Amino acid sequence: MAELRVLNQASEPLPKERLPMPVQVAAGLEKISLAMKSRTWRREGQAGLGPLQRQVLTLLRGKTDHSAQVSAIAKELVVRLPTASEAVATLERKRLVKRFRSHRDGRIVTVELTAKGARACAPAVGIPNQLATAASALTSTEQVAFLKGLMKVIRTLQQQGEISVARMCVSCRFFRPHQHEDAAQPLRDWARMVRRKAYAEHLSVRTDFPTADFIGPRKVVFNICGNRYRLVVDMRYDLGRVYIRHVVTHQEYDRLIARRLL
Repeated sequence: MAELRVLNQASEPLPKERLPMPVQVAAGLEKISLAMKSRTWRREGQAGLGPLQRQVLTLLRGKTDHSAQVSAIAKELVVRLPTASEAVATLERKRLVKRFRSHRDGRIVTVELTAKGARACAPAVGIPNQLATAASALTSTEQVAFLKGLMKVIRTLQQQGEISVARMCVSCRFFRPHQHEDAAQPLRDWARMVRRKAYAEHLSVRTDFPTADFIGPRKVVFNICGNRYRLVVDMRYDLGRVYIRHVVTHQEYDRLIARRLL
């Protein structure tokens, strides 16, 4: 039975009109954002890194060759070019990154992560993920619904230009949608072929993919779109599984080879 209450206007104020639900949701997200930003400032301040500096290092760490142009850093982090340049200059003084100019165009500056920088931006061990802990208070059904809602909000903000699309997929931090659309169908064809087969050795792979290259006992490099893209995988013949390591352009593949990252 519903509770019935009689308001005494002389002593009890009338309840305020509820704000629209989207406004309440936005207010909640803003509170979470402020709390996490404050936490980041405290943690990174103790480590001698500002939040933007940490973001730059993390961005470089996620790149295939651990490098990016300053203009690309500014675009992906949604900051102005002078702001990104200042953060990079500070990181270079700390020997966490190094900069070099293009021989063809001196205006183009590329930033590369150093070994010290890679250690500095490695995920901290032992620091609890407070957001994950808070999310665990939700039931499984609530978590699924919450994630779906967040995905829709992020996608809408991307379409409005408020959030950079680059590296902002909520389920994969390396996803770069629509960057090389011509590779989409050839990759689907490759996946369809591989799913139908149960490869036991390199020789059986060579039968279906004559242009494939082999590195060691398990690693295979497939040519996609002729020789425009390279797909690098680990063939776990013993497990019947294929693990995708890299999907890169030919130029990016050459840089991986030069840096001995394969």
